[in-house]
Amino acid sequence: MALTADSPVHLTILKVVPVPAKGDVPAGRLLTTEGGQGLIDGGAELAQFEAWLGPESLNGGRRVTPEVAVAFGIPGIEISRLADLRGVGLIVLGRRPRTPDHPLLLGETADAVVRRSDHPVLFVPPEVSRIDRVLVALDGTDRAVRVLERAHAVAQRFNAKLRALTVEPDLVDERTPPAPMPRARSVRLADAVGRRSKGQPEVRLEVRQGNPIHEVLAHCSTTKPDLLVIGYRRGGPPKVIGPTEIARNLLYAAPCAVYTVPL
Repeated sequence: MALTADSPVHLTILKVVPVPAKGDVPAGRLLTTEGGQGLIDGGAELAQFEAWLGPESLNGGRRVTPEVAVAFGIPGIEISRLADLRGVGLIVLGRRPRTPDHPLLLGETADAVVRRSDHPVLFVPPEVSRIDRVLVALDGTDRAVRVLERAHAVAQRFNAKLRALTVEPDLVDERTPPAPMPRARSVRLADAVGRRSKGQPEVRLEVRQGNPIHEVLAHCSTTKPDLLVIGYRRGGPPKVIGPTEIARNLLYAAPCAVYTVPL
């Protein structure tokens, strides 16, 4: 689904099913209501989606007729394949509820998609039905500007309030007196946030210090955003999260919807 404000929205609802045991359907086969690639009855899927969406429009009051598609194969592969085929602006996936047996909120399919895809991905837990508050987490690299710009576009699309956060790393030598905050990287970020906010509702950069994973999650627990926007590098082993992988830890543990910007 594209998020561009000046173009019509093309929406595809995709279901991936395993290849039949008798092997009469090859992996990668796609049946869709669009383009004559195959004929399927998308009525049930479309009715379910519209019931979830409610009366709100998808594209500025103009009705959108979604494409309904069924792909055969492994979900994490087929979702990425169709996203590339359609040249989508956004992939939308669900996030499973947190349980004692599953304290992290990402399943195998979602993990595979975000590792494989060059497209932004929006992960939505069942309890999120509206996005009114957006938090963007920024690091001190030049890539932060790209993440900030995408966060502004998302907030504008949802007519949501945007907040920005960066976390200064802990000092290596705890015996050294703390440096005054903010440091140069945060000053540059604050300047970029201010420039990007001109002509729009003001967005200020909040600066915290400590472990970036812990601080961003703590900020989410306090401010309760509906959506967290982060930069994300593709690749990495499946279901293995290193303690220093900031984006991956945030994606797995954030108690809200998460929007990943590919870096």
